[in-house]
Amino acid sequence: MITRGSILVVALRHQPVGPNMKRLLETLLVLGVAGCGIKKTTDNTSRPVIDVKIGDRVPDFEVTINGKKWKLSQLCQQPEMTGNGTVVMTFWCSFCHSCRDVEHALDKLAKTYQGKAGVFALDASAGETAEGVAQFARDQGLTLPIAINAGGSTASIFGVQVTTTTVIIDSRGVLRYCGQFADRQHAYAENALNEVLAGDEVTVKQTRHKG
Repeated sequence: MITRGSILVVALRHQPVGPNMKRLLETLLVLGVAGCGIKKTTDNTSRPVIDVKIGDRVPDFEVTINGKKWKLSQLCQQPEMTGNGTVVMTFWCSFCHSCRDVEHALDKLAKTYQGKAGVFALDASAGETAEGVAQFARDQGLTLPIAINAGGSTASIFGVQVTTTTVIIDSRGVLRYCGQFADRQHAYAENALNEVLAGDEVTVKQTRHKG
């Protein structure tokens, strides 16, 4: 998978650069790897953020949707956005080819479960802008809400390093599923969502992250 960061790696390895340019490229590399490979961050105390496990309550992270900041707890209290308070978020960005494989199925899932659960694309990638993301979504014919987490803190919370990874958080704020959105044989996210909404135990709680 080619990321913005991988292009900079080539530049660092194969181009003769002075010390100032090298420092600049290294800085850009840190910023650039937050796309298909998503960067990890730390919390306000500068301690490493511990990945949330299945069955844990999810920290009250913040995202921006249509220019408005929302905490997870606030989203769960908005029936018009999240139904009974269940939230599905799939890590996504405008420049990753693997996202093109799932985004229309994700958009369909959002339409199908509107009023029952909140289904969002979650952009935690560096270098994206709200305007650019909105224009890209229009060009792709996507209508689902896109949550932006420019600092990438959500990736650290869930231990996510690649896009298309999906998390499902129930109405109590508990992580119930984390892994692939789907593959050719399994609709992992939709199956888990149906079980959460039915009040059942999720059969497949976790799958390998594959972006």
